[in-house]
Amino acid sequence: MTILELRSELASEGTDGTLTVSSCETHPKTHYGTHRRTRELKFSCTGSWTAQHGGTTYQDVVVNTSSRLESGTEIPVMHVDNTFEQPQDRAPGRDAGILALCLSLAAFGIYCLLTGFGTRNGPGLTASWQRLPSPIVIGPLLGGIFALGILATFVCALVL
Repeated sequence: MTILELRSELASEGTDGTLTVSSCETHPKTHYGTHRRTRELKFSCTGSWTAQHGGTTYQDVVVNTSSRLESGTEIPVMHVDNTFEQPQDRAPGRDAGILALCLSLAAFGIYCLLTGFGTRNGPGLTASWQRLPSPIVIGPLLGGIFALGILATFVCALVL
Protein backbone atom coordinates (compact mmCIF):
# COMPACT_ATOMS: atom_id res chain seq x y z
CA MET A 1 0.00 0.00 0.00
CA THR A 2 1.34 3.40 -0.92
CA ILE A 3 1.03 6.62 1.08
CA LEU A 4 -1.33 8.06 -1.55
CA GLU A 5 -3.66 5.05 -1.29
CA LEU A 6 -3.66 5.25 2.51
CA ARG A 7 -4.32 8.99 2.42
CA SER A 8 -7.20 8.40 -0.01
CA GLU A 9 -8.74 5.74 2.21
CA LEU A 10 -8.36 7.74 5.41
CA ALA A 11 -9.93 10.77 3.79
CA SER A 12 -12.82 8.58 2.56
CA GLU A 13 -12.42 10.03 -0.90
CA GLY A 14 -14.58 8.46 -3.53
CA THR A 15 -18.02 8.60 -5.06
CA ASP A 16 -20.91 6.73 -3.51
CA GLY A 17 -23.19 4.91 -5.87
CA THR A 18 -25.31 1.85 -6.53
CA LEU A 19 -24.44 -1.24 -8.53
CA THR A 20 -27.33 -3.03 -10.22
CA VAL A 21 -26.17 -6.63 -10.50
CA SER A 22 -26.54 -8.33 -13.87
CA SER A 23 -24.55 -11.51 -13.14
CA CYS A 24 -22.33 -13.10 -10.51
CA GLU A 25 -19.53 -15.63 -10.77
CA THR A 26 -17.94 -17.95 -8.25
CA HIS A 27 -14.19 -18.46 -8.27
CA PRO A 28 -12.80 -21.31 -6.16
CA LYS A 29 -9.36 -20.61 -4.78
CA THR A 30 -7.20 -23.39 -3.36
CA HIS A 31 -4.70 -22.75 -0.57
CA TYR A 32 -1.97 -25.30 -0.08
CA GLY A 33 -0.54 -25.65 3.42
CA THR A 34 2.12 -27.95 4.79
CA HIS A 35 -0.36 -30.56 6.03
CA ARG A 36 -3.65 -29.77 4.34
CA ARG A 37 -5.36 -28.13 1.42
CA THR A 38 -8.26 -25.69 1.82
CA ARG A 39 -10.66 -24.24 -0.71
CA GLU A 40 -12.12 -20.78 -0.50
CA LEU A 41 -14.92 -19.41 -2.64
CA LYS A 42 -14.55 -15.91 -4.04
CA PHE A 43 -17.53 -14.10 -5.58
CA SER A 44 -17.54 -11.30 -8.12
CA CYS A 45 -20.59 -9.57 -9.53
CA THR A 46 -20.88 -7.55 -12.73
CA GLY A 47 -23.40 -4.82 -13.43
CA SER A 48 -24.01 -1.14 -14.10
CA TRP A 49 -22.92 1.45 -11.54
CA THR A 50 -24.70 4.79 -11.09
CA ALA A 51 -23.42 7.64 -8.93
CA GLN A 52 -25.62 8.58 -6.00
CA HIS A 53 -25.63 12.37 -6.57
CA GLY A 54 -25.03 12.64 -10.29
CA GLY A 55 -25.61 11.19 -13.66
CA THR A 56 -22.30 9.30 -13.95
CA THR A 57 -22.87 5.70 -15.04
CA TYR A 58 -20.42 2.90 -15.79
CA GLN A 59 -21.30 -0.36 -17.51
CA ASP A 60 -19.73 -3.78 -16.91
CA VAL A 61 -18.33 -2.90 -13.48
CA VAL A 62 -16.89 -5.88 -11.57
CA VAL A 63 -17.04 -5.87 -7.76
CA ASN A 64 -15.89 -8.54 -5.30
CA THR A 65 -18.75 -9.55 -3.01
CA SER A 66 -19.14 -11.81 0.02
CA SER A 67 -21.84 -13.96 -1.60
CA ARG A 68 -23.58 -14.67 -4.87
CA LEU A 69 -26.31 -12.10 -5.58
CA GLU A 70 -29.43 -12.37 -7.72
CA SER A 71 -29.72 -10.45 -10.97
CA GLY A 72 -31.33 -7.04 -10.40
CA THR A 73 -30.09 -6.70 -6.82
CA GLU A 74 -28.84 -3.21 -5.94
CA ILE A 75 -25.85 -2.89 -3.62
CA PRO A 76 -23.93 0.18 -2.42
CA VAL A 77 -20.56 0.48 -4.17
CA MET A 78 -17.94 3.22 -3.92
CA HIS A 79 -15.88 4.43 -6.89
CA VAL A 80 -12.34 5.28 -5.76
CA ASP A 81 -9.72 6.23 -8.33
CA ASN A 82 -10.16 3.53 -10.97
CA THR A 83 -11.62 0.81 -8.74
CA PHE A 84 -15.05 -0.07 -7.43
CA GLU A 85 -15.38 -1.43 -3.89
CA GLN A 86 -18.10 -2.11 -1.38
CA PRO A 87 -17.97 0.37 1.54
CA GLN A 88 -17.38 -2.36 4.15
CA ASP A 89 -14.33 -3.56 2.18
CA ARG A 90 -12.64 -0.21 2.64
CA ALA A 91 -10.96 -0.50 6.00
CA PRO A 92 -8.68 2.51 6.51
CA GLY A 93 -8.58 1.89 10.27
CA ARG A 94 -7.22 -1.59 9.74
CA ASP A 95 -4.56 -0.34 7.33
CA ALA A 96 -3.49 2.51 9.59
CA GLY A 97 -3.49 0.15 12.58
CA ILE A 98 -1.19 -2.26 10.76
CA LEU A 99 1.21 0.58 9.94
CA ALA A 100 1.19 1.74 13.57
CA LEU A 101 1.86 -1.80 14.80
CA CYS A 102 4.76 -2.09 12.35
CA LEU A 103 6.18 1.16 13.74
CA SER A 104 6.12 -0.17 17.30
CA LEU A 105 7.60 -3.52 16.24
CA ALA A 106 10.39 -1.71 14.40
CA ALA A 107 11.21 0.26 17.57
CA PHE A 108 11.25 -2.96 19.61
CA GLY A 109 13.45 -4.65 16.99
CA ILE A 110 15.94 -1.80 17.06
CA TYR A 111 16.04 -2.06 20.87
CA CYS A 112 16.73 -5.80 20.63
CA LEU A 113 19.46 -5.31 18.04
CA LEU A 114 21.17 -2.59 20.07
CA THR A 115 21.10 -4.44 23.40
CA GLY A 116 20.96 -8.15 22.64
CA PHE A 117 17.67 -8.47 24.50
CA GLY A 118 15.74 -11.59 23.59
CA THR A 119 18.71 -13.69 22.52
CA ARG A 120 19.42 -17.09 24.01
CA ASN A 121 21.15 -16.59 27.35
CA GLY A 122 21.03 -12.85 26.67
CA PRO A 123 20.58 -10.08 29.21
CA GLY A 124 17.29 -9.39 30.94
CA LEU A 125 15.30 -6.19 30.45
CA THR A 126 17.09 -4.20 33.15
CA ALA A 127 20.58 -5.28 32.09
CA SER A 128 19.81 -4.69 28.42
CA TRP A 129 18.46 -1.20 29.17
CA GLN A 130 21.82 -0.33 30.69
CA ARG A 131 23.60 -1.65 27.58
CA LEU A 132 21.97 0.96 25.33
CA PRO A 133 24.57 3.23 23.66
CA SER A 134 22.97 6.34 25.15
CA PRO A 135 20.28 5.19 27.61
CA ILE A 136 19.18 8.72 28.52
CA VAL A 137 18.30 9.59 24.92
CA ILE A 138 17.78 6.37 22.95
CA GLY A 139 15.85 4.51 25.66
CA PRO A 140 13.01 7.03 26.03
CA LEU A 141 12.98 7.63 22.27
CA LEU A 142 12.53 3.94 21.42
CA GLY A 143 10.11 3.46 24.33
CA GLY A 144 8.06 6.45 23.22
CA ILE A 145 7.89 5.25 19.61
CA PHE A 146 6.89 1.78 20.79
CA ALA A 147 4.17 3.13 23.12
CA LEU A 148 2.90 5.56 20.49
CA GLY A 149 2.66 2.74 17.93
CA ILE A 150 0.73 0.48 20.33
CA LEU A 151 -1.61 3.33 21.32
CA ALA A 152 -2.23 4.26 17.68
CA THR A 153 -2.96 0.60 16.89
CA PHE A 154 -5.65 0.47 19.55
CA VAL A 155 -7.13 3.79 18.49
CA CYS A 156 -7.29 2.68 14.85
CA ALA A 157 -8.80 -0.68 15.78
CA LEU A 158 -11.48 0.77 18.06
CA VAL A 159 -12.31 4.13 16.54
CA LEU A 160 -11.71 3.96 12.77
